[in-house]
Amino acid sequence: MAKHTDNVQETENSDEELHRKWNELLQEMRVMQTGAQILAAFLVVLPFQSRFDTLEAPDERFYLVLLVASALVILLLVTPVAVHRHFFGQQLKATTVHLGHIISRIVVVGVGVLVAGCVWFVIQVLHGWQMGLLVGGILTAAALFLLLVLPRIVTPRSKLPAE
Repeated sequence: MAKHTDNVQETENSDEELHRKWNELLQEMRVMQTGAQILAAFLVVLPFQSRFDTLEAPDERFYLVLLVASALVILLLVTPVAVHRHFFGQQLKATTVHLGHIISRIVVVGVGVLVAGCVWFVIQVLHGWQMGLLVGGILTAAALFLLLVLPRIVTPRSKLPAE
């Protein structure tokens, strides 16, 4: 099957295309994994800080939601690898790539919301619920716009009118 990418003509068969897509997917997952693991580590060590004991019940619940969300994001990040291992050698690369694609779309939004939530939590603990809601709400809206809306409204260069 012929592919045209940025004025470079490539030919790749179906197996080569699936292999390329799988490798691209793994690279994207590696980028997200680093950020998610750093956030999870931050959340895991928080209860061991002396100031954590001063949190009120709503703050602790918010923290627990963020902690569980970070664990779920990390589990989602490794799911495509587990599926790949399960189907390894069974000629099911298309299934693995498709599932990995779906999961990566969920993880992108999950990481964005998790980042916004962590900032929201810190600001809310330091400056109260109103400031946390203001900054966290704006950051959450920005994350959702950048990760869900913007990719859908960007026009690929190949579809722009010739200059």
